[in-house]
Amino acid sequence: MNNQGAFDIALLHLLVQGHRSVSSTGRSQLRALRGGKSAIGALIPDQLYGKSMEGKTVQQMLAANGPEYDPLRQHFSGVALPLLNELQDLHDRTGECLPSLFREIVLAGGQRIARMFGLSMRMIQLWSAYRKLSGPQLPRRTAPVVLGSTGEGALRYSGNIGVSAPI
Repeated sequence: MNNQGAFDIALLHLLVQGHRSVSSTGRSQLRALRGGKSAIGALIPDQLYGKSMEGKTVQQMLAANGPEYDPLRQHFSGVALPLLNELQDLHDRTGECLPSLFREIVLAGGQRIARMFGLSMRMIQLWSAYRKLSGPQLPRRTAPVVLGSTGEGALRYSGNIGVSAPI
């Protein structure tokens, strides 16, 4: 993984998720019980994640001793530590905002981080464009209105529903 890949994965994850990954007490977590992930949590493949990583900063995880941390160091070897810190800080700082502002704060923070590290903002631009699309639309159907009786015990309806119901 390199800087651009880490940036794109973390930003896209936060934008899609739309909320922080926190414990029941409101403390940021790499992986929350309901499946949420922080920016760094999203970068850690499932097979490399361990509960012992919770509560540690990025620096602490990368400096930790133990066989479970060796593959993690290898996984992040192509990513600048300051970038990882900025991504996690972006996740953590959104905790004080209104939930409706989460994505706006992530977008603004992502632009700042991209400029700081000379990264492409293509992911941010695509997200901004795609989120404005309305998506597929189903044709609206109006409910049929009873027009009256046919005189033979059946009701007449508006529209082309082709069904008569006995009175």
